[in-house]
Amino acid sequence: MEQGTIIRSIGDYVLRRVNEEDIPSVVSVNLVTLPEHYSDFFYYELLRNFPEGFIVAEKGGKIVGYIMCRIEYGFSFFKFNIVRKGHIVSIAVLAEHRRKGLGEAMMLEAMEAMKKRGCEEAFLEVRVSNHPAISLYKKLGFKEVRRIPFYYRDGEEALVMAKPL
Repeated sequence: MEQGTIIRSIGDYVLRRVNEEDIPSVVSVNLVTLPEHYSDFFYYELLRNFPEGFIVAEKGGKIVGYIMCRIEYGFSFFKFNIVRKGHIVSIAVLAEHRRKGLGEAMMLEAMEAMKKRGCEEAFLEVRVSNHPAISLYKKLGFKEVRRIPFYYRDGEEALVMAKPL
């Protein structure tokens, strides 16, 4: 398998850019970690449109986590105008590899890529029950900007969290 550009190491883990050959492994991580799933086409589309915002965490050649993002235009969460925003579409780490700094490191790398592409803000949706993720996002400076009732297929509410870049 051809490897994407290595960004940095964290202990035994490597963060690197995704390439097309990684998509099946990313889909596998998504399937075992999150109840929300996407079409294979969606992953390839995000990779094609914002490759620097699609990062994996790898250990021993095995993908154990990922973050995928896209760039959008929309009303600012903080000002009264339209801005370029980085949308963190999905982030996941396999359970046995959590609490090792991988999620935080992938978030920081993705936000840096957003800044380089001219984004003024970053945002994401998170289940109101996902307290570990909410804690991480708050640690990184994200604020709750609104709630979306019945956002998830099972009816759970989402928090929309955002931060200026």
